[in-house]
Amino acid sequence: RGGRGAPQPRLEGACKVSAESDIQKVSGYIAAGVRNGNPATVLAISDQAVNKAVKALALARNFLAADALDLVAQPHFPEYDSNPQTANLQMELQAKAARISLEHKVESTMAVSQHSVPTSVAGAIASAAREGKHVTKVSGMGPQAVLRMVKSIFLARRYLRDDALDLSFVPEFSDSETGLTVLNFYVLAHAPRAAAAAASAPPAPPGA
Repeated sequence: RGGRGAPQPRLEGACKVSAESDIQKVSGYIAAGVRNGNPATVLAISDQAVNKAVKALALARNFLAADALDLVAQPHFPEYDSNPQTANLQMELQAKAARISLEHKVESTMAVSQHSVPTSVAGAIASAAREGKHVTKVSGMGPQAVLRMVKSIFLARRYLRDDALDLSFVPEFSDSETGLTVLNFYVLAHAPRAAAAAASAPPAPPGA
C-alpha cells in the first residue's frame, strides 16, 4: 500500500541517492529535471541517503531561484507496512513555475529529533491540517531526525485519507543558534493532487 493508495512513483530516470552521493551533482540533476518540466523521482535506501536526498532537494531549490522555478515533494515508503523501520524512500517531485515563499505563512511549528516517534509527529501534522492550517514548519538536524521528518509526512498523508486532504513539503536550509545547519520542511496541506494551489494559498484567518 502507498501513502494514500496513489499510483506508484515513476521510476524510469529516477535519481538514486546513496550515502556516498555528491550532493552538488544530485542537486544539479534534480534541478535539470525541474527546468525540463519532468522532475525525477528521488530514491534513497538508508538514513544517510535520505538525509542527502533531502539536502539535495533544498540545494536544487537554490539552483532554481535564478529561473524563478521551484519544486515540492511527496514521500512514499513502499516497504513501511512490512517494516515500519524502513528507510527505503521514494519521493515524487512536482515542478512549480513560480518561487514559493512560505516562512510568513507558517501557522504551526514542530521540532523533530533522532528520538521523535514518527506516528506521534504525523498525528500532530495531520491535526494541524484538519484545523485548517495551510503551512506547518517541521525542523530537525541529522540523518535520523530527517528520516523521521520525512516518514512523519508520509504517515500524516495516510491519516488524512478520509479528510479529503493531502500533504506536500518544501525543504529549506537555515542556521541554528549554534551555527549548525537545520533542515526545515514547510508542510503544505491541500486537496489531493493539488500541491500547486497549496503553495500559493493564503494563511488561514486567526482563530481558524
